[in-house]
Amino acid sequence: MSTEALFENVSRHMKAIDLCIENKLRTPALILVYAGIDIFAALNRPEDKEEGSRKDFKHWCEKYMLSKKQLRCSAGDLYAARCGVVHSYSSQSRLTRQREAREIVYSWGSQSPEPLQSVLDSIEYPANVLHIETLVESFKAGVNEFLGEIAEDDARIQLVVIRAAKFFKDKPREFWR
Repeated sequence: MSTEALFENVSRHMKAIDLCIENKLRTPALILVYAGIDIFAALNRPEDKEEGSRKDFKHWCEKYMLSKKQLRCSAGDLYAARCGVVHSYSSQSRLTRQREAREIVYSWGSQSPEPLQSVLDSIEYPANVLHIETLVESFKAGVNEFLGEIAEDDARIQLVVIRAAKFFKDKPREFWR
């Protein structure tokens, strides 16, 4: 796989997120964001690691998303949200039920997260409200930073391209004839 193929796959993933947002398919958009973080965390894992882990997910979030955008959550909260959304299509996960992370609930569109956050804070409900489109933009900015960073490091881009060679690929049209 070449760097062009890597960037094409990234572009398609981002387009899928955009299509979901444009069509008000919010939970599928969240699934794609959290899966995307998993993908980039796995691509970014240390060279000697066979596969990505919770630690890699959290590290990627801290470095590429949370340090740049003002998201009201921690990397652990994002990981717990990923588990809830991807595994049970809900905002709760084992980590939130066991109070190891704060639940993330969402606002979207023109809805500001602050009013709902104020209500949750007033009843001492342990949750953070994130604006979906802000989360999407934070993810996209993180991806752009990650790709820009690895593009400047020959050894790192080679490792990422080798790992990305395992991605699913669209078959050329000639294959089906």
